Amino acid sequence: MRHPTFITGVVIAFIFALAGTAAFTSLKLLLLPSVLLKWLIACLAALYVVYLIAASGERTGRLATPTLWLAGTAALWLLAPGLTLYFIGHLGMVWLIRSLYFHTGVLPALLDLGLCALSLLATVATIHHSHSIFLTIWSFFLTQALFVAIPSLIKKRRGEPADNPEFHFNRALHTAEAAVRRMHRSN
Repeated sequence: MRHPTFITGVVIAFIFALAGTAAFTSLKLLLLPSVLLKWLIACLAALYVVYLIAASGERTGRLATPTLWLAGTAALWLLAPGLTLYFIGHLGMVWLIRSLYFHTGVLPALLDLGLCALSLLATVATIHHSHSIFLTIWSFFLTQALFVAIPSLIKKRRGEPADNPEFHFNRALHTAEAAVRRMHRSN
C-alpha cells in the first residue's frame, strides 16, 4: 500500500462511520450501551491499526504490534473504570503506533499527540451537540486523517544515501579523525 493520503483518510472515516453506525444500531438491543460502545471502540481501533500497519509499508512489527495492541485492549477492558478512559487509552495506543510507524522524530510525534487531543475534543463536542454515532465516528476519524499533514523533520541531505551504513560509518570515521587531528595540534 502507498503512503496514506488525506483522501484515503476521508474514505476510511466514512466507511468506519457507516460500519460503526450499522453495528451500533443493530446491536443496541442485545448489549448494554456501555459494553456495546467498548466493543465498537475496540473494533474500530483494531481496524484502524491494521490500516496504519498496512499503509506504513514497514515489515518490522507486523506481528508484534497487533499482539501488543490486543494486550493493551485487554488491559484497558479490565482496568479502565469508564468509557472515557477506555477511549483515551485506545487513542493513546493509536498515537503510539502512528508515532512509531510514520514519524521520524520527537516533534512530529508531539504534533501527532496534539492532533489526537484535537480529535478527542472534536469527538466530545460532536457527541454532545449532535447525539449521532455516525457524526461522532466521522468527526473522530476525519480529524485523525489529518496526521498525513504532519511534516517529517528529518530530511535527507543532498547526496546522502539514507540506508547506506557504509556511508554513515565513513562519515563518522572522517569526523573522528578530524577531531583527533585537532586535539593533537592543540597539544
